[in-house]
Amino acid sequence: MTCEQAEPFMESYLDDELDASLRAQVQQHLATCHSCADAHGRQLAFGADIRSQGPYYRAPADLRDRVGAALRKGRAESPGAWRWLAIAAALLLAVSLAWNLSLYATRARGTLVADNILAGHVRSLMGTHLLDVPSSDQHTVKPWFNGKLDYSPDVKDFAAEGFPLIGGRLDYVDGRSVAALVYQRRRHVINLFTWPYGGAANQEQLRRNGYRAAHWNNAGMTYWAVSDLSAAELMQFVNLYRR
Repeated sequence: MTCEQAEPFMESYLDDELDASLRAQVQQHLATCHSCADAHGRQLAFGADIRSQGPYYRAPADLRDRVGAALRKGRAESPGAWRWLAIAAALLLAVSLAWNLSLYATRARGTLVADNILAGHVRSLMGTHLLDVPSSDQHTVKPWFNGKLDYSPDVKDFAAEGFPLIGGRLDYVDGRSVAALVYQRRRHVINLFTWPYGGAANQEQLRRNGYRAAHWNNAGMTYWAVSDLSAAELMQFVNLYRR
């Protein structure tokens, strides 16, 4: 792995968000490249400084006194109502915390899946594992997955529209083996990752380190199309596949 190849993954490596294979490659590069190792060390030190020097402010004495007086007055005037109000506030706080933790966990998991998808795309371009079944015939590619996955990917070819199918392979995303269908647009590669998913239908796009990813769910399946194409051409491919 060169410095140019390692640079897009340094932040994810720092946050321990890379899959084991890519993390090992970055770690090996850091062990042999003093420049990247120094940059990584500066990132670690910067994060430590932020955590240790974050500002904390103590409320002024008169504000603390006013808040305390208001609480004591409320308890004295209506102790029963105050007790129920305190219980209701505690329940509301618990629900709010649970909701925010759940939302954070969902977003964090989505970010991790996106990182794995982008890492898988880059990894396929760096090595020799772009294709397990090199073929432009969808009736050759689709049966190849039989017995290798517990589902059958929907393989399509768009050669007439300028997005020819060039094959497929097995990849590993979100803790499971998935199908990666590979298409081409001139000299650009498109990886289409797909696996069963029970979530609601949605569609989103993201861009990181020069790559674009389009994600959507449909008919019990999730799809991630990744390439370095322009946004317009990537969406042209997505619309062809979804029609």
